Order: sequence, then structure tokens, then C-alpha cells
Amino acid sequence: MTTGATLLGSSGPLQNAYDVALLDLDGVVYRGALGVPHAPEAVIGARAAGMRVMYVTNNAARAPQTVADHLTELDIPTRADEVTTAAQAAAALVASEADATTRVLTIGGDGLRQAMLAEGLTVVASADDAPTVVVQGFAPTLGWTDLAEAVYAIRAGAGYIASNLDATLPTDRGMAPGNGSLVAAVVHATGVTPRSTGKPQASIFHQAARRSDAERPLVVGDRLDTDIAGARAAGYPSLHVLTGVDQITEVLRAVPGERPTFLAADLRGLAHAHPEPHRRQGAWTCGAAAARVDDATLILTRVGGELTLTAGSDPTTVSLDEFRAAAAAAWAASDAVGTARADTSVLPADFPPLRLASE
Repeated sequence: MTTGATLLGSSGPLQNAYDVALLDLDGVVYRGALGVPHAPEAVIGARAAGMRVMYVTNNAARAPQTVADHLTELDIPTRADEVTTAAQAAAALVASEADATTRVLTIGGDGLRQAMLAEGLTVVASADDAPTVVVQGFAPTLGWTDLAEAVYAIRAGAGYIASNLDATLPTDRGMAPGNGSLVAAVVHATGVTPRSTGKPQASIFHQAARRSDAERPLVVGDRLDTDIAGARAAGYPSLHVLTGVDQITEVLRAVPGERPTFLAADLRGLAHAHPEPHRRQGAWTCGAAAARVDDATLILTRVGGELTLTAGSDPTTVSLDEFRAAAAAAWAASDAVGTARADTSVLPADFPPLRLASE
């Protein structure tokens, strides 16, 4: 199931081509307490078409049942066993290395503590209880006192694991500090870098696929460096949606290890076919759209002429097929510069923001 570093096509809806959707939550299904537009009907429609769903989240604060209850309140009926959290992935790692002396100090929400207990691990509440490992996950109530306990324990010799390293977290008010930002404070105070078990590690996706009996899983996410990179690490195809963190320009500048297999505006993309871009006469075409890159300039061929985009250009609205053609062109141009620049994009950092035309 390993995919290449460019877009693929699907002649039929993705919800018919893949048996399980491994869905990210924050920025894909909801933002904080609010649902993402079109998400409930898209998930329900995918299920009606025969696609199963497993939610895969880096948020370790809440237990699977709490997440399932939230989704149900958003008109997406969900069971707890349809949720895989970074807390569960962290607990699985600790359990795989545990012995009779293992004592876990959890720094995070109740979901993290419950995940450890579900694995039969001994959980302690303070650095004074001589923990052998500290596991840190996100919780909106986390404060200085909690971080200090982690620092005390790690400096005393405890191992250190983070459920995930996301620097930011999308909320209904915008972007907020994520677990990675809070982990950075502990790293700065201890000099110890934790192991991470959440996305983009492959293990959390493999765990979710096993739990859902997936044979042809499709990862769906909004972040290139976690959802999409993790899908590629796991060897699974992925669908990137524009309802969360990374937008069109970030996708065009994506490095090979963070490139999605399919592109869509939102979860309605599960119900659609996805045309594959092809290279023809020096340009990449997708449907009626065509794009090419000359030096650091993206050129879209449209009815009536060409649109040239470079640093300093005005924000521009593009169609979904133009987005696909532009991504294929930008990635191919970046790859063509050679391995010395494999981690860069030919498009400048100040490339103008592109917006998707309303459907």
C-alpha cells in the first residue's frame, strides 16, 4: 500500500475504493467544540456506502468514550472502540517495555491516565512516588505545577515519552499551543528529548488499522507534518483536506515525505472520484486545468490566457483541479532540482496564499 510522492487518481469515490477511513479529528471533523461544516453528512454518507471509520487523534487529553460522546453530540454517532488516541499509543509503548518495577507519572488529561490503567500499568501522581517513566500528553488545564512534576521526575532519572509533538492545536477561536509547545518547556528545563508515539509515527496508524480490521485504509488529515507524514510512514494512502492547519500553499511546498495521495476541500471528498494529474507537453494537466513551474513561478493555463503566480502576487482563487495540477507541477519541479535540495521547494517561502473556489 506504499504510495509515491505525487498525486494518484481514483475513478470512483474514495469511500468505495477503501474500506476504512482513518480520520483525524481536530481540523477535520471538529474544531474545539464546533463541528467542521459538511463533516457529519460526509461521515454518515461514507458509512452508508460501506466505508468504516476509525478516528485517530493526537489529543491525549480525553478518553475514547469522551471523544465518542462529543462526536455523537455533533450528529456523528460513534462508539468508543472507533477512537484511537495518542494516549493509547503511548500506553502500548510503555506496556511493551514494562516490568514489575515500572511506575508511570502521567502529565496530561484523564484520557492519558485511563490509557495507562487499561494496559495494567501502575500510575503514580507525583515525582515523589519514584516514577520510572514520565508520559506527557496535552490537556487544556495543564499548568506550571504539572510541568514541574515532570521535570523533577526526569531529572531524577525517569524516562520520558510524549504522546505527540504537535506545536499547535486548532480550536474554534483559532490556533492554540499544542502538546509539542508544552513538551518544549520540559525539554528546555531537563535537556532530555522525549520519544513520541503519536502522529507522525507509523505505529498509531498501524494500531488503528488493526483495531478496525482495515485491509485498504485511507488516512484523512489536515496537517502535512503529522497526518500525511504519518500515513506515508505507515505505507497508507492519504487524503488532505483544507479545513484545518495546512492550506494550498503549504501543500504546494510539501517535501516528499509529507505529500498526500489525494486532495479535497473537506470530507465531502470521500464521496467523489479524484482525477489523476498527467504530464503533457511540459505542463501538468488535471481535467481542464493545466499548470507548470518555471524557476520559482507557477503558471496556470486558464480559458482566456495564463495566470502567473510568484512571490508578491495577489491572493488567488483556484479550482480543485487547478490545485491538483499545481501540486503535481510544484512537486515535480522541486524534485527535479536534485537530492541536494530534496528537503526544499522551488516555490519561495513568501509564495502568495491560494484559496479554493467555493463548490
